[in-house]
Amino acid sequence: MHNVRLDQIEETKGAAADDPSAARLEVRLDGEWRADETLPQFGGVVKFPRGEVLFEADFPSFLGGEGRAPTPLAYCFYGAMCCYGATFATQAAMAGIHLQSLRIALSLTVDFHAALGLGDIPPLSPFEFHVEVETDASDEDVQLVKKLADERCPAIWAMQNPVAYATTARKV
Repeated sequence: MHNVRLDQIEETKGAAADDPSAARLEVRLDGEWRADETLPQFGGVVKFPRGEVLFEADFPSFLGGEGRAPTPLAYCFYGAMCCYGATFATQAAMAGIHLQSLRIALSLTVDFHAALGLGDIPPLSPFEFHVEVETDASDEDVQLVKKLADERCPAIWAMQNPVAYATTARKV
């Protein structure tokens, strides 16, 4: 339904009931900082089941880059927006609500005072996701799907819960 493979979701749900690993996606990303001033500052190949794509990032000039590629945060924000949009579309399909179209926008402000060592100002304003759907479903059904997306989106979960992390650095 609207480009969501419900049969695959049902198969995964059944498998995950018996084997929790069936509902997990292992992620490993690699990248490198580039000292070559003719290239965007950072690059890395992102692999996926049917291929791979080169992601490149460059800070804007006010942060020491040249703006030759999206900022690193643009990927993060795009990922959050895409995750929420995909979760919304998937939850609609799982609820039997057909969408003819879905458009999503995200707005927020990033404050770099802390990154520049100029104070302890929170760097991110609230994320504002704006979803517009074309559907024959009722407004109540659309709000039900929004509620399900809010509850089930991994990006929203990560914004609401501290995520453990570890860092290492070593000289090679």
